[in-house]
Amino acid sequence: MSAIIITTTSYPRSLSRPSNSRRQTQTQTPNETQSQANEQTPLLRPPSPSPSCSSSISSYSSSSETLYRSPPLKDSISTARFCIVCAGIWSANFVFAFQSTAIPTLAPEIGSWFQHAELAAYLGSGFTLASTAVIPLYGVFMETLGRKFAINAGCLLFGAGTIMCAMSNHMYTLIGARVFAGLGGGGLLTVSSVIVTDLVPLRDRGFYQGLMMTVFGSGSMLGGPIAGWLTDKYGWHWSFWVQLPVILFCSIIVTIFLPTPPIPPTHKSLLAGLASLDWLGSFLLIGSVTTLLLGLSFHTSYLEPWSAPIVWGMLIASVIATGLFVYVETKVERPVLPLELFKSSHIAAINTCGFFLSLANQAFMYQIPVYFAVVVNTSTAQAGLIMSLCGGLGLAIGSMAAGQYIRSGHSWKYLGPISLFPPIIGAIVAAMWEPTWPWWSYYATVLPCVLGYSTFLCVGLVALISSVDSKIMPKATALLYTSRSLGATLGMSLGGSVQLGALAGDLKIRFSGVENSNEIISAILHSKSAIKLLPPSLKAIALTSYAHSLSIVWMFSAIIASVCFVNSFWIESSEIHNEDGTGNNGKSSEIQNAGGGVIEGGFGEGLGDATIEGESGR
Repeated sequence: MSAIIITTTSYPRSLSRPSNSRRQTQTQTPNETQSQANEQTPLLRPPSPSPSCSSSISSYSSSSETLYRSPPLKDSISTARFCIVCAGIWSANFVFAFQSTAIPTLAPEIGSWFQHAELAAYLGSGFTLASTAVIPLYGVFMETLGRKFAINAGCLLFGAGTIMCAMSNHMYTLIGARVFAGLGGGGLLTVSSVIVTDLVPLRDRGFYQGLMMTVFGSGSMLGGPIAGWLTDKYGWHWSFWVQLPVILFCSIIVTIFLPTPPIPPTHKSLLAGLASLDWLGSFLLIGSVTTLLLGLSFHTSYLEPWSAPIVWGMLIASVIATGLFVYVETKVERPVLPLELFKSSHIAAINTCGFFLSLANQAFMYQIPVYFAVVVNTSTAQAGLIMSLCGGLGLAIGSMAAGQYIRSGHSWKYLGPISLFPPIIGAIVAAMWEPTWPWWSYYATVLPCVLGYSTFLCVGLVALISSVDSKIMPKATALLYTSRSLGATLGMSLGGSVQLGALAGDLKIRFSGVENSNEIISAILHSKSAIKLLPPSLKAIALTSYAHSLSIVWMFSAIIASVCFVNSFWIESSEIHNEDGTGNNGKSSEIQNAGGGVIEGGFGEGLGDATIEGESGR
C-alpha cells in the first residue's frame, strides 16, 4: 500500500523585497519527510489557522526570513531527457520569433494579394494585442491546471490560428486568424520560461536564459528570409504551414517527456480548474489592454487626432477597465495578478523597468528600418540585415554573458544599471545619424543597444525568480512578461505617435510658404512614398523633416531608458544557492521544498480547497 504524506506550510501575509543577508531556509525532500514520520504522525494534519492558499493572495508569498523554493527537476531526470525537454520548449520560442519577423516580410505581399494594403499592419498588431492581453491568464493556468496543460493550450490555440491563417481567403479572416493565434502565442514564451525555472537551479537560470535567447535570436534571423523565399517560390500560405511541425513537435515533447512538477496543480479536472478562474478579472484585464492599444492604434495607424471620439473614448474605457480590474483583484480568492507583489519595491522596480526598457527599445528599433528606407534610401534587405544581425547576435550574446556572470557567483546589483548605458547612449547617437555616415557606424550604434537590453532582461528575470517562492513564481513570471509585452506594444504606438507629431510640426514650419502645403503634408503623413514624388527642392526639405522627426523619437527613447536606469537601483541582489546548499559566499544555506503534497507513484493535489477536492475524490 502506498503511503500518502501531505505537508502544508503556513505562509505569512507580508511580502518583502530580498535582502543581501542569508535567508533562513530548509531543504526537505519527499524521502526525508517520510523518514520523519512515525506511528504517532497523523496522516492528514489539521488545517492551519492561517489563511489558505485559495483564500489569500499573500499565502503564496514568502516572508522576509524564509523563501520556499522547489528543488530543480534537472537533478531527478537523465541528461538526455533534460536536453529533449529543452529542445521541445525552446522550439516554441523559435516559432514565436520566426513569425514575429516573417509577418513584416509577408504583410506587403499579403496586402497586395487581397487588395487591402491599408490593413496589412493589423496582421502584426492584432497578434501582439491578443498575446499581450492573455499572458497573465497563462500564469493562472500553470498554477491551476499545470504546466503541461498551459503550454499545450498555447500550442493548440497558436496552431489552430496558424492553420486558419494559411487557409484564409479574405483579409479580414486572416486578421481574425492572427488574433486567434495570438491567444496561444501569449503563452508560448511565458510557460516555457517557467518550465526552465522548474528544471534548473536558480544559479544557472540566467545561463539557460541565454541559451533560450540564442534560439529566439535564430528564429528572428531566419523568419524573414525563409518567409520571403517560400512566398516567392510557393506562395505566402506556406509561410504559415511551415510553422505547424515546430509547434506540433513542442506539444508532443512536452506531453511525453516533461517531468512531474514539484508543485502539483491545484485542480485535477479541467472543468474544476476553469470554474476556479477569476473570469471577471480576466475579461477586465483583456478589455483594459485591448482598448488602450486600440486607442493608440487609431491615432498612429489611421492618423485620427487625439480629439477624435474613437481615440479618447478607447483610452477612457481603458482607464475605467483598469480601475475595475484592480478593485476586483483585491476581492477575489484567486486573482489573475497578485497585486500584493507590488508592495515590494524590489518586485515593483523589476516590472516597471521591464515595462520602460521594452517601451524604449521598441520605440528605438521600430524606427530604424524607416530611417534607412526613407532618409538613406537603401533597400529593405540592407535595413533588415542590420535588424537581424544586431537583434539576433545582441540577444544571444547579451543574455549568455549576463547568465554566465551570475552563474559565476557575482552580484547583479550594479550589472543592471551598467547594462542600461548602451541603450541610452546608443539612442542619443542614433539621433545624430547622417546619411553620409559609414555603414559600420550604424552597426556599432545598434548592436550595443541590443546587448544592453538583453543583459538587463536576464538580470530582471533572475532577480524576480530569486525573490519569490515557487508557488507564486508562475504568476510573477507572467506579470513580468506582461509588463515587457505591454511596454513593447506601447513603444511602437507611442514612438509612432511622437514621430508623426514631430513630422507634422516640422513640415508645417518648413512648408509654410509652399503652395498647396496642407495637401503635400497630408500626403507625406499618410504615405512615405509621397516624398519620392516631390520636386528635388521640396524632397530635400521633406527628408530633413523626416530625419528630424526620427531624431525626436530616439531622444524620447533615451529619456524612457533613463527612467528605467533610475528605477533599476531599487532592484536588489539576492544570494543564489549552489546545488550543495552553499550560497555565493560559501556559507551553508538551505532551500525548503515548496511542494504542496507528495503521493508515492502518483500526482498530488495542491494546497487549500484543491487538496480537499483531491482527497474527497480518492
